[in-house]
Amino acid sequence: MNLEIQNTITYKNFNDVCWNSADYENNKIHHNRNLYDKSVVISVVSNKGGVGKTSFAIVSAMFMSQKMEKKTLLLELDSSPGDFGVLFDIEENKSLELAIRFPEKYNEFVKNIHKNMDVLKGVSSPLMAENIKKCSINKLMNFISKDYDCIIVDTQTIINGPVLDVLKLSNEILLISDYSLASIARISNLADLLVNKFSIQEYKMKLIINKKKFTDFFRIIDLTKIIKIPVYAFIKFDKSFNKNKLMFNKVNILKSNFFREVSRVLTVESGGFKSNVKG
Repeated sequence: MNLEIQNTITYKNFNDVCWNSADYENNKIHHNRNLYDKSVVISVVSNKGGVGKTSFAIVSAMFMSQKMEKKTLLLELDSSPGDFGVLFDIEENKSLELAIRFPEKYNEFVKNIHKNMDVLKGVSSPLMAENIKKCSINKLMNFISKDYDCIIVDTQTIINGPVLDVLKLSNEILLISDYSLASIARISNLADLLVNKFSIQEYKMKLIINKKKFTDFFRIIDLTKIIKIPVYAFIKFDKSFNKNKLMFNKVNILKSNFFREVSRVLTVESGGFKSNVKG
């Protein structure tokens, strides 16, 4: 099934993605550590809208900051623009584009929204994202990594240069799909493209099937016929979860079934992750 995933990727010069062979070998050997000494970088990725990618990223950051008690930054790499500005009531003068321009002062552009949890909203438009200079994201991440234990990155469905740069730096890449053949095939093709064309390390990637309902009857053996990477975890559908109520119901979010499901996925052991899929 060819879904033309290539058309979802835009970048002025793919060869400008900041990476070199020495970095690759270092990260391959120490795959549970970031290129920087302190932070763990977890990127949440999907090339299909509506699969719960942003919800998963937000709840992951809440889990890491509240339950694991790690100082966590939730970073938005969505130039659509994304949802963070509205969800977290972030002022216009706090954004990723300003943090990239003044990386040494990035902390002036983040917003604290919970204990141990800060948010940095994305850039205002796709045009602005395309104008981000080569390696600017890397420079910013260098400053950020000194202050946070964990960085959760919510990406956009269109994979551009800044997103590719962050994927190169990530310890874990969580590929989110809903429980449909079309979505699973799309994310599988995207994973192939990232590995084979852009040299993203396959061992970083973990496929998570979100919104699984009781009435869904696909078996793991059926899924293996259309995907090349194993299913890492299933997330049960939680019809009561609504990320739009986050600002008013933080406590309820922490008590939700969706939060408990994500918490099981993000069981941290020595900087890595433990699968909750049995059999």
